Amino acid sequence: MRSTHDDLARFLTPHAARHGLSRRTLLKAGVATTALIATTGVMSDRSAAKSGTPSPVPANPAFGGLHVYSVDPAMEPSAITNFHGQVGAAVVDGSGIWKVDGKAPETLLFDTDMRFMQGTFRGTDGRDHTGTFAFV
Repeated sequence: MRSTHDDLARFLTPHAARHGLSRRTLLKAGVATTALIATTGVMSDRSAAKSGTPSPVPANPAFGGLHVYSVDPAMEPSAITNFHGQVGAAVVDGSGIWKVDGKAPETLLFDTDMRFMQGTFRGTDGRDHTGTFAFV
């Protein structure tokens, strides 16, 4: 069997470069899948009742009606009512550069609120449950 230049190039090219799936595409697909599952109710009421659905804290008008309050020791750090456990919260601000071919780079600002909660909570079924939650 005789090898051609194309055979050698195909062998030496890294696997990731041989197909069109980049990390960014994979992450976008993961986010889209998660959003689809979260919004379409793929998880049935029966599975939610088994795991214990938490009740959110009251809506906060300052955050557009979301069930989240500021990251402040005087505020409620959890997004779950009747929660007892650990909460980690951070506000991350910054800027980034957006580049589009043929156009001038543009500076974009971002402001994120991230939290995790781990502990016990009283579910909508009236029983105590243990869980870990994240809010990004």
